[in-house]
Amino acid sequence: MFLSNKTISKYIQKGKIIVKGKLHIETKGITMNLGNELLIPKPNQTVDTESPKEIRYEKYDLEKEPYILKPNDFVLGSTLQNIKTGKNIITMIDGRSTFARVGMTVHITAFVLDGIPFNNENSVLEIKNLGNCNIVLHKGEQIGTYLFAKLSEKIVGGKESKYEGQNGVVGVKL
Repeated sequence: MFLSNKTISKYIQKGKIIVKGKLHIETKGITMNLGNELLIPKPNQTVDTESPKEIRYEKYDLEKEPYILKPNDFVLGSTLQNIKTGKNIITMIDGRSTFARVGMTVHITAFVLDGIPFNNENSVLEIKNLGNCNIVLHKGEQIGTYLFAKLSEKIVGGKESKYEGQNGVVGVKL
């Protein structure tokens, strides 16, 4: 069952959902805003999980100026918000349709953010321009929505992740 704005407000008041940073409750979730920094993968690198090498990135500061995401560009970003929930709530990301209509995705793979019931985390966003227009990315821009759903029972046990407690934009860890 997805949570409505009324339930989300109650859960925030009771501490079942904790949001650090800008808070705007929508009808079905919480507005997700783009953070201050992007990581731009340097070109011509090879990813091989059986022979891992550190992936190199260029940092881009959105506080200095907006970033122009050109067609076929890919960058990593993060949310301004830092989220934590109880173990009976899962959190998902829903991209903004305004950006989708010009070909931009904000979270390519994992719909469910499985680290949030265990840690306070910023969400790392995999941002890709699949369209043919340049898209200007601004710090703080509304980029999507956090959705919440109640699980039938609490998650049992913990979670180990190499991305545990990520704060800001974090690149791949092979």
